[in-house]
Amino acid sequence: MPWLLGTILIFAPLFRAGQEPVPLLTLQLLAVLVLLLSLWTPAASHRLRKSEIIVLALLFLFPLLFIIPVPGLPLDWLPGRDKYLEALALSGQDQLMRAPTLSIYPLETESAWLTLLIPVAVFVATRKLARSHLDQLILLVMAIAGIQAALGLMQFGGGPKSLLHLGLPYSVDSGVGTYTNRNHLAGLIELVLPVTLALFLYSLGRNERRDPRSWRARILFLSTLRGHAAFLYGALALLLLLGMIFTRSRTGIGLTILAVLAVTFSFGRRIGGNNVYGPIGTILTFVVGIGIAIGLAPVLDRFASADLQEDSRWIVFSATVDGILDFFPLGSGPGTYPDVFHAFQPTELGDFFVNHAHNDYLEWLFEGGVFVALLIALLLGLYVVQWGKVWTKEAWSRFRFLQVGAGIGIFLLLLHEFVDYNLLIPANMVYFAFLAGIFFSDPDQRAVSSRGHGRERPLPDSMPTTSPGGPVVKPMEPASDQIKNPFLD
Repeated sequence: MPWLLGTILIFAPLFRAGQEPVPLLTLQLLAVLVLLLSLWTPAASHRLRKSEIIVLALLFLFPLLFIIPVPGLPLDWLPGRDKYLEALALSGQDQLMRAPTLSIYPLETESAWLTLLIPVAVFVATRKLARSHLDQLILLVMAIAGIQAALGLMQFGGGPKSLLHLGLPYSVDSGVGTYTNRNHLAGLIELVLPVTLALFLYSLGRNERRDPRSWRARILFLSTLRGHAAFLYGALALLLLLGMIFTRSRTGIGLTILAVLAVTFSFGRRIGGNNVYGPIGTILTFVVGIGIAIGLAPVLDRFASADLQEDSRWIVFSATVDGILDFFPLGSGPGTYPDVFHAFQPTELGDFFVNHAHNDYLEWLFEGGVFVALLIALLLGLYVVQWGKVWTKEAWSRFRFLQVGAGIGIFLLLLHEFVDYNLLIPANMVYFAFLAGIFFSDPDQRAVSSRGHGRERPLPDSMPTTSPGGPVVKPMEPASDQIKNPFLD
């Protein structure tokens, strides 16, 4: 299953972020296969919690409520349907009367349901994987984000006529990678940048063989193979920062400033897991982090560009709210916004086709009404509760660093959705669900060896020294007659 999930992670952004029909169909088929394999081979040590099962079941069943035919259902009883019934009557069509459903366009809702299977399958598969496989796949996701950022830099440098834009007619004055919109590449970077910075700060000075007791040993550690990891993570983080700047996404750059501050305050006192550099390292981390955030502020005015005029965005928001009230409490049906909104589109927008509300929360309420409102509240509640499990006072393991970075990335993208629609883009659905699977994993679970058959081994940097209600587990100590190795100094 890890290789199949890796295939989805690689394939998702290749062809316009999965928005074209054939790539989307491929992702849906792969998602069904992953979901079946995940359910067919349950792992006893990586079981989904009851709350997660309930939420996933609700997500799975929610669109189906809108496409199940209800014989004898009077459509004029449903809010917002009157104008459509009049139009059908004038055109002599009666399709809606033959197979009444809660959705105005059942085929669009069915398509939305199939697309929703993609993030559900990725989340379930991620929660089922062993820790070693997660480590490999997170490196894969970071590499994908780095390649996308590098492509975006080359696209910006090549100019509007560059072949590196891959024939895309939009956002040719900025970096978009293989996405169709600068904000969607920015969404990918928002997800991955906090994870990259988290692993950078964990690897900075981290020596799992011994506890470095001098600054000389800590600095020399950076020249070792383990020390090189910190440089690689740092270089990738720098590439992602540059990639974000040259997307010219105003919201993306603003959220990057927030990301740097969030990472600084989250990990500044925990460099290497247990603050191996002490107070001086903490102070330097805060100084550098805050300095980078301040330095990015003028970049926001210099490079940022808006896709929609601010007035136009607010006009779309206002019209979408009108649609929400018109269809409340049921909504028009998942996936129907592009086909339904034109009935509410103000004349100020002219003949432009508005395919999305540029605010996922408003669009979801437009389509799903009170059902979506309850789902959003439930999901946000689970997210907040998980933070209480991830954030602890003791020294953090590498996986906990990874979880906190994933949680920050999720938070950034949720903020971005107030002015965009990243979570309606298949590729970003995949990466969001993958990081959500990591974030919602048990922080204290033991790592399962990928070579062992069900055997488990404890993580060396997160082994408890006491067991509640059980015997005390003492860490290994060197023998008293052991000769100290002079080459370790």
